Amino acid sequence: MYPVMLEVRGRSCLVVGGGGVALRKVDGLRAEGAEVTVVAPEPMPALAELAVAGQIRLERRPYRDGDVAGRRLVFAATGDREVNRRVFRDAEAAGIWANVADDPELCSFHLPARVQRGALQLAVASGGEAPFVTRRLRQLLERRFGAEWSEWIEAAGRFRAEVRRRKLPIAEEERRYDTFFAETVDPGRLTARVPTSGEEESYLAGASYGVELAAPAAAEDRHWTAAAPGPAAGLVSLVGAGPGDPGLLTLRGRQRCLEADAIVYDRLAATALPLDLPSRVELHGVGKQASRHPVPQEEINALLVRLARAGKCVVRLKGGDPFVFGRGGEEAEALVQAGVPFEVVPAVTAGIAAPAYAGIPVTHRREAVRVTIVTAHESIKSEGAQVRWDLLAADPHATIVGYMGVTSLSGVVEKLLAAGLDPATPAAMIERGTTSAQRVVRAAVSELPGAAGRAGLEPPALFVIGPTVAHAAELDWFQRRPLVGERILLTAPPGAWAAKLERAGAEPVPVALPVSAAARVVMDALPITGCLLRSPDDVDSLDEERDNPSWSSAARTWCLGADTAGRARARGWPAIHELPADADPAALVRAIAARVRRTPPPATPGGSGGRGAA
Repeated sequence: MYPVMLEVRGRSCLVVGGGGVALRKVDGLRAEGAEVTVVAPEPMPALAELAVAGQIRLERRPYRDGDVAGRRLVFAATGDREVNRRVFRDAEAAGIWANVADDPELCSFHLPARVQRGALQLAVASGGEAPFVTRRLRQLLERRFGAEWSEWIEAAGRFRAEVRRRKLPIAEEERRYDTFFAETVDPGRLTARVPTSGEEESYLAGASYGVELAAPAAAEDRHWTAAAPGPAAGLVSLVGAGPGDPGLLTLRGRQRCLEADAIVYDRLAATALPLDLPSRVELHGVGKQASRHPVPQEEINALLVRLARAGKCVVRLKGGDPFVFGRGGEEAEALVQAGVPFEVVPAVTAGIAAPAYAGIPVTHRREAVRVTIVTAHESIKSEGAQVRWDLLAADPHATIVGYMGVTSLSGVVEKLLAAGLDPATPAAMIERGTTSAQRVVRAAVSELPGAAGRAGLEPPALFVIGPTVAHAAELDWFQRRPLVGERILLTAPPGAWAAKLERAGAEPVPVALPVSAAARVVMDALPITGCLLRSPDDVDSLDEERDNPSWSSAARTWCLGADTAGRARARGWPAIHELPADADPAALVRAIAARVRRTPPPATPGGSGGRGAA
């Protein structure tokens, strides 16, 4: 096999077949700009919808000899080997490359397993000899190459253009490329980061090489400066995604996402991306997480300005509320400096919502009449800390909510106890609050650091300290629902299935077919614990999505009917549970609940609760 990358943009390609496998081929071709014709007597609804939208040409009929004429690529995916053989034979006779799904003997080319991060593509192939290997290698690469590689490859492209503009000798160009790569890529961890503008300038300067460089780019070319917005300037919406539960995204936030030309999102905001986001919307994952910012803040600011100056409507989607420990104020100031119009769309902040999902009211008449929201990092500052821990410790009628508190919890508790806080004050640590991955540990404040450590709680998490935490033993409504902790993938339209799952405590993830880039980001945000397959076409359409990093090896497969279950078994889906073809949503909920073990919430402080809590 000779590996190549084909340019199919604007070229005519044929897909014969109307099921889930055909849909996957169509989706891949459309993503690369091909002109796609589908021939199928009974196409699945998703293909019909693409045809109505004018995105493909659909001919509702059986394949006819000669249909391959004038095509650049031909795919056969009918499920009938004789028809597939005819398609391949015609394509071979016409000198056209052809691929027959799941039949290596009837292929003049094979499709590699791909991992795509923006313009960066990694392909794995075995020449058809061992497809199980390529799938597993793809799964490995999907997990190792994070979303930051998309922004990194864009930064690399801009860096190359600037190096080429300076007209350096080839050897000096290569040295600068070596520097860029060495400084931004960790070869051991296979992680990347976007360099700051200042770092890029240092890479370009190459002073140690002793080279006389051409004049650097003008400041306005590489950076942004204060200026009045021109007629083509777009709008940046600083949108709060809420605390994690996708249902807590505000109506205006959702509207702005659906109207956007580009969305710049943080890792913790990924769960709130609308699953029906139009395919035209650019997605820029800037990957911020605890102690690791692969895209520096100043480069995020520059990205927002660059996109807006291109005339685009931009959504900056941030976890929680943009102006509550979200650096939204800093981003707004950068936009003002650059002369870019912006708006703020507030949201539910995790400091209020996460305690509510843990059964903790942050205020309660006669118990807590004040709420103080702090960043726990202030506890580790030796000089100039802005939090008066002594005043907080002396207030028995207040609730303290601390963000970014996992690594700083011990320091916070030490300062509060030293200032006189009662060691028996109720307290809790909440990990991934409001989501299917929520875990909660409750204990007396003096014991909370040890309890949280034993439970293995990790960021993102916040702590709550105050008398109202004691109400969680009675008010923990979220943890008592039968399917809490379950995250179930199903195809759209979800109808009553999603509503029934959600009311039982599960998080439904209804994805439209073909699966969009936004849906893949949402799937990747948290572990998928199960999948509802309602037809054999669902099996074929979602089969490759099991390579997604979030797909748990313990995920259950719920199939409606013997045909669907049979197709899932043939394709190697795990943990298949067959339900009657006419099963209703209530039957699914009962079936899942019967197979899910749940740890009951703690009745008194000092225990721990939540899915997987120790």
